[in-house]
Amino acid sequence: MCDRTRTPVTMPGRECVRPWRLAAGLFLGLAASSKWSGPYFLAFFVVLTLLWDVGSRRVAGARHPYRAVLRKELGWSALSLVVVAGATYLVTWTGWFLSDDGYGRHWADGRGGTWSWIPAPLRSLWHYEYGVYQFNVGLHTPHKYESNPWSWLVLGRPVLFHYESPAPGKDGCGTTTDCAQTILALGTPLLWWSACCALVYLLYRWALRRDWRAGAILCAVSAGYLPWFLYQDRTIFSFYAVVFVPYLCLAVTMMLGAVLGPPGAARKRRIQGGVAAGVLVLLIAWNFIYFFPVYTGQTIPYADWRARMWLDTWI
Repeated sequence: MCDRTRTPVTMPGRECVRPWRLAAGLFLGLAASSKWSGPYFLAFFVVLTLLWDVGSRRVAGARHPYRAVLRKELGWSALSLVVVAGATYLVTWTGWFLSDDGYGRHWADGRGGTWSWIPAPLRSLWHYEYGVYQFNVGLHTPHKYESNPWSWLVLGRPVLFHYESPAPGKDGCGTTTDCAQTILALGTPLLWWSACCALVYLLYRWALRRDWRAGAILCAVSAGYLPWFLYQDRTIFSFYAVVFVPYLCLAVTMMLGAVLGPPGAARKRRIQGGVAAGVLVLLIAWNFIYFFPVYTGQTIPYADWRARMWLDTWI
């Protein structure tokens, strides 16, 4: 464990073991095993933690913080994040490794070549996962509800999963006109649009105020969002943004903290900030309740459904 009474600069031979970084490696490995875009999070967070180490070295008085991190921290970061994540990823495939009839399990058996020194099960797994990746990046089938990642944050084109138009007196339609029954993969608009403003604020906090909390949130959003711009020509949908939704909520939370005002602010400032933050939270809650019928397939009058389609691209 770290000796908190001494800095890495004064104790160059004794590095810190960071349990939370080990936990991060564990969860990043689980993310990679769940979806092929998970490794992007690993890459982004490795860079982020190394930058944090550089900042710590600089504060501690290191003359060459980048050089010191490369010599003394890079190995521990690779062990804590990359190696732990890789081991976790492989453990999640235990059932496949122990299976005799898993898909592609024995693809590499008896195959030679340049990489024959790698155990056959690992080569078979690589072939399997590479096939998954190739399928994902090579998917170019046009779809009515596909969308470009440029439009995700503003909810430009949500995906419609279900739509029915019950006639009066049928399927719960109690009006004299037709009703609508919809399941639309639409985020709460006021929350997402507030998050757009929050991301701009976090960019300011990170770039000009060196706020590490803002940097951490931006790193997570970037890891889940920016890689999709590499695949703009493939068929992609706005619901892929679900992986960074929690971090958008954190961005809004941090912005609300700024609206509340610093702890040492005047009482009037804190009251005004509390009212403003509370109003925004209540509006977001109301917005979710208002759109709840189109999230859950409830039967509502057609006019009420149309009133909720704030943008024509939602239809």
